[in-house]
Amino acid sequence: MTETSRATRNMYQVMLRRLAVLVAVLAVGGAGVGYLVAGLPGVWGALMAAGIATLFMLGTVVTMMVTADKPLPIASAAGVGGWLVKMLVLFGLLLAVRGADFYDRGTFFVVLVLAVLGSLAIESAGVLRARVPTVEPAPRAEPPER
Repeated sequence: MTETSRATRNMYQVMLRRLAVLVAVLAVGGAGVGYLVAGLPGVWGALMAAGIATLFMLGTVVTMMVTADKPLPIASAAGVGGWLVKMLVLFGLLLAVRGADFYDRGTFFVVLVLAVLGSLAIESAGVLRARVPTVEPAPRAEPPER
């Protein structure tokens, strides 16, 4: 494992921990606030949004962690393929619940927007604070023996 892939994995591990905490806080806090605002449909709206956020945020970070030491075309293909799978799941879910009234759309929207903004902040801070080398140092040559 190179220094670059090790530093990249560390960056993604930090992001993964922080995003997991964000999703847990959004699920619990959103369900509580959703219950106070809209009753049981508010709870379902918050939990659905937290589930979608989990799929998108954690799926991306896990995919990037798995492909951190792979060549760029493979990592890119995994990222794009993962995004396509997530979009198909999202469209399928939205089609399945279209017109349903068991969840509160306002709570769903607010929790999802908070998840997107929180994810953006966590991932940006993670990238800015990471110390990932862009050039691999060459191994030092042994000094000649006398």
